[in-house]
Amino acid sequence: MSSMSSESSTEAALPKTWQAFVAKPGETTAKAVAKELGEETNPTVLGSLRLMAKTLAQRPVNERSTMSRLIAAQLTGDVAFAFMKATAAVRLAHLVGEAPKEQPVPQHDDPHGDDLVYTLDLLPPEKPKKLPEKTEKGRDWQTLDALDLAPGGTGPGKVTVDLVKLAQRVDDVRDASSMGHLREALKLVNTISGGRFAYSKDRRGEIGKKVPVKGTTQEHIVEQIGFRAAPSQRDAPAGLSAQNDLVASYWRTNFREKVTGFVKKLQVSLTFGPGDILVNSPRVLHRLQMVLPPKVWADLSVKPLVGTSGISVLSGAGKHSGVGWDKLLYELGATPSAYQLYELMDREKTSPEPDFTVDTHADLVQLITSGRFSLLQEIARATREIAPVCAMVEHLVLGLTDKLGPDRYDALTANALRSLSQLIDIVVANEINPTVAMRAADLVMDEIAIVVAVAKYYHGTDYRNTMRAILRKRAPSIAAKFDDEIEVESQLMTSGMDAIATALYIALSSRGHEEVTRSTEMIDYYETGELLDRLKKGERATPRKDVLVAALNPSTPAFAPSPAALVEDVLRSVRTHKRGDTPFALILDTTIEIAPETGGRTQIEIVLDGLKEAVAAGALEVFLCKSFQKYASFGTGKVAAGDLTMLSAKDNPKSVLARAEAMLQDIELDLAGHDEAQLVVHMLKHGHRDELALMRSSAGNAEFVDRFCWPIDKSDLRQGTPYVEGIPLILRTTPTGDADALFQRLALIDKRDSFSFLRTSYVGGIPSAGGVPGKYVRINTGHESKAAMVEYFYAFGHLATSTPPGATEPSTTRVRLDPLTIDSVHAHLKALDVAKESDSQITRYLNNIKASYCAFALQVVADKATVMPLLAYFFAESTDGVTIETQRYLAAELLTFTRNQGEVGSNPVVLTALYNAAVVLPAWRRTPLARGLWSALGTIGTSEEATRLRDFLDRARQ
Repeated sequence: MSSMSSESSTEAALPKTWQAFVAKPGETTAKAVAKELGEETNPTVLGSLRLMAKTLAQRPVNERSTMSRLIAAQLTGDVAFAFMKATAAVRLAHLVGEAPKEQPVPQHDDPHGDDLVYTLDLLPPEKPKKLPEKTEKGRDWQTLDALDLAPGGTGPGKVTVDLVKLAQRVDDVRDASSMGHLREALKLVNTISGGRFAYSKDRRGEIGKKVPVKGTTQEHIVEQIGFRAAPSQRDAPAGLSAQNDLVASYWRTNFREKVTGFVKKLQVSLTFGPGDILVNSPRVLHRLQMVLPPKVWADLSVKPLVGTSGISVLSGAGKHSGVGWDKLLYELGATPSAYQLYELMDREKTSPEPDFTVDTHADLVQLITSGRFSLLQEIARATREIAPVCAMVEHLVLGLTDKLGPDRYDALTANALRSLSQLIDIVVANEINPTVAMRAADLVMDEIAIVVAVAKYYHGTDYRNTMRAILRKRAPSIAAKFDDEIEVESQLMTSGMDAIATALYIALSSRGHEEVTRSTEMIDYYETGELLDRLKKGERATPRKDVLVAALNPSTPAFAPSPAALVEDVLRSVRTHKRGDTPFALILDTTIEIAPETGGRTQIEIVLDGLKEAVAAGALEVFLCKSFQKYASFGTGKVAAGDLTMLSAKDNPKSVLARAEAMLQDIELDLAGHDEAQLVVHMLKHGHRDELALMRSSAGNAEFVDRFCWPIDKSDLRQGTPYVEGIPLILRTTPTGDADALFQRLALIDKRDSFSFLRTSYVGGIPSAGGVPGKYVRINTGHESKAAMVEYFYAFGHLATSTPPGATEPSTTRVRLDPLTIDSVHAHLKALDVAKESDSQITRYLNNIKASYCAFALQVVADKATVMPLLAYFFAESTDGVTIETQRYLAAELLTFTRNQGEVGSNPVVLTALYNAAVVLPAWRRTPLARGLWSALGTIGTSEEATRLRDFLDRARQ
């Protein structure tokens, strides 16, 4: 490599060919820079690459992105990877270009005195041109040029505003901060939302047409788009949504709903007999010994579909129809990996050929230096609700520069990066509309999954090292004992239940058979409770007293957990440990980890700090079990995997068997090299810090719902559970009506069989809260605005508790929710009119509260005709502050009802409401409604309101 030219007095230097590239950016000058740098890295070259990245980050965003791509496209070898990483490490210095240097305020002779300190003069162009008689559509550049603005004249040092350049920047679709770019992004959203199918389905179809994946080992990767472990169970999704024909309502428990679809496509020679069941590994047979009588267990056999590990067929179950196999196996965590099933579809297919017409390294560099990505980074560092979601997307996209980067000449990866770029456009364009932004962020995960699955970034060692690094960060006090005194091993499981069941089997198989003990807090991760109940009955095995199972945090929280109390509980038992005894075993479900206060300690740090001496002494083994499908997958539910991390004393012979069994489970599952593992490691390595940040964000919404939207008597668990600090889950029930059935009528909240998603959802059918039986619903708050929380829950909560707005106690007049009458709604709105004068919170969210009552009445009141006047008055007045999703839902209902009635009438309030409602709808939704309303207008008169509505509908129906 030739000598470098120093840009400053620093040790790093730019290539000598750099100035020629800057003067005339292009393929030729970029090649010269690449040739000078060479292919191999050394400290000098790395320094130059970092300086190049920093220098480019000082340029306007479009220049930075274009020039970075030109360089990336010419670099090869290690230098290409190093430039990607150097670029990822530097943010754009000036998002909208560097501002002009500050100028002194011009002084003028002002006949009116000194109050006027700044004047704006209109300057004629130096060479006026004849203006056209007719201005074409778009900008009239000559007129703008004639209106150049100069503060204080044209003397030396004066700043002139070039309106032509300003207008060009406003229209520049390449600039993510421009109106032109925003218009394009919103047009994209409307196009997607107006489609007949979900984005995921359209993506699969698009790739099938544009990328030659058919008949290759990549075909199944495309088929995975839209797969979610716990999808929304609302109506069939369309628009900006995830969808997949092979997804079950909840994969871990209900995968057999869809398993036939997989089996038909599997490229395996094994035949399936009557009663045969797919399980995640051959190791399941060993665990079944814990819960089956010896005679039943002796009839069972297991055979892997391929080789000696991975998904297997359990045979012999059909001989014992009295056993509840489905329930038994999911409690043992035996659910097979969906991603392994996908991969088995393509087992005998060939790999696709490289496509040298694409360059994904250049694509990725262009993406992370683009205006859209710079805006994403700005939003991530701001204070809006969407900030932690944008931070998560930022970290996962930048993480694609890890290892050797994406497969450089892969057409599928190039296609995924283009879609990823589009989705980021949608995220940043909807900063003030979090629901749409989060839908796009959810879909981002599919594209990232494609990139890492194709490139196969990670191996089993990466997983173990990543989990160790995360544990060091979250429990720093124990890190000093790693390796020397405490051995830490992490194994990848198919689910959190798989991790717990494996830990139980390991703990019990090396001990005798006595009674299992619980922690001081009740374990109410209720699937675990069912498993423990089965083990307590123990037809085959019963756990010992020296095995304790606990949850760091419950998934149906009623009381605040105490890590310190858990430590004391364990140590009390450990004190009875004698030298030579098998270590006491703590199995701890760490699925829900609370974000600590600034400067505070994590819960896992408190637990492990208190137990580290006992572990190092060989008196205690700790099994940490975690479901990655929850908060560790950042609210997407894209994966269903889990982790089992075991901590034991180094060189302790009593723990050798336990460690070996954990490793055998990992080996026989054979997950590390598969698609799901690629995404899991990527999320953990590059986004683990976002898990707790997202928890903190959604927990804030749970606290707000509990305090303002649906307040209850905190001491009465028959109403629900109070907010538990840091946990974004609260339980509610209703004194009248079925809470689950009422929630099912809510149109704006997802129904899911799990929790932890970006958008707010709920789970029904929870049988108790804090030991109190009842019919409860768990609200899983997401990252929407506080205004959205009010619209979702305020009316429901206050009507359910018969507490009118502004009241501190329930009314003596109880409200019946099923059936709910419009009179009850009107009574609450009348109370709202009074409360708004004295309650600042109600004043702040007044329009959101009105929207909440309108929406809840629409969903629950049987006679919809009685609700329509309420909607008319809502839209006839100001809807400022109401989220666009709620406005559009209410607007569509009002317009649809009016259209179906076939007569509009001349009431000016109704006409104004219809006009305002039609305005908020997107074109794809508005046009068909406008056509129906047009024919129903009849004799609405010639008033101002009538003329305005008629003219608007006439345009909208075209």
